[in-house]
Amino acid sequence: MISIFIFAGTSEGREISESLSQKGYSCTVSVATEYGAGLLPKAENLTILQGRLDSRKMTDLFLEKDYSCVIDATHPFATAVSKEIKKACLLSQLPYLRFARATASSAGGEQEAAALSSVFFFQDMETAANWLESQDGGIFVSTGSKELPFLSQKISKKARLFVRVLPAEESLKICASCKIPPEHIIAMQGPFSQEQNEAHFTRSGAKILLTKESGKRGGYFEKIRAAEKMGMRVAVIRNPESSKNAESLKNPEKRERYFSSIKEILAWVEREMRLENTKGLF
Repeated sequence: MISIFIFAGTSEGREISESLSQKGYSCTVSVATEYGAGLLPKAENLTILQGRLDSRKMTDLFLEKDYSCVIDATHPFATAVSKEIKKACLLSQLPYLRFARATASSAGGEQEAAALSSVFFFQDMETAANWLESQDGGIFVSTGSKELPFLSQKISKKARLFVRVLPAEESLKICASCKIPPEHIIAMQGPFSQEQNEAHFTRSGAKILLTKESGKRGGYFEKIRAAEKMGMRVAVIRNPESSKNAESLKNPEKRERYFSSIKEILAWVEREMRLENTKGLF
């Protein structure tokens, strides 16, 4: 049985894992949290690994089994994780397949958001946080819990922050450590409809939305439209893997492949496995 190592943590990662396991591949799927592990499908030929890994631990895992390739389907903003995965693939001499989610910039939706005078784009959390500190009004934070400690340090009045995070123990612990009041926390699994976003924004009374350019899968457009309808300002952190940067991300030795759709990456795996079975993918 052909073995594939998959880094999931996104809805696309779960879909890729389920599809490949159903096609008869032996899939080892790595996720960071218990919550993420609970969302994965159960299958006889699908092994779930839970916990955060660095490149050294990844390399050790890659060498435990005769894997044919590694699929990175982590979040587009998890750039540090992708860097570790690529390093481990290089050390293990395994092909690296990156599912790079198409978001606003690469899917043509940027024009829709950019046309709104109330939408402001930033390259990273730091520049967005500096702008937010200069503004007035409550801030609805929909960027998750990972960068919440950094953001809470940048915003002098913590009472301005209203956060929406995953309903996971780890997320709630981070909120508590950042002194976010329980009444300022919405713990729910997305993505959310425009109507749900409007309800959450109304509940918070926030005047500014902080979001990531996470594309259709991440409910990005529903958030933008809800904020526009409610007259909110929007701070958008750009996708670091946008099409503008795609060429610079590609390995000239072609040990890396980038895909923008699940159909593409599944078709490529099927084709290459038929041609080479488990060796010599590149």
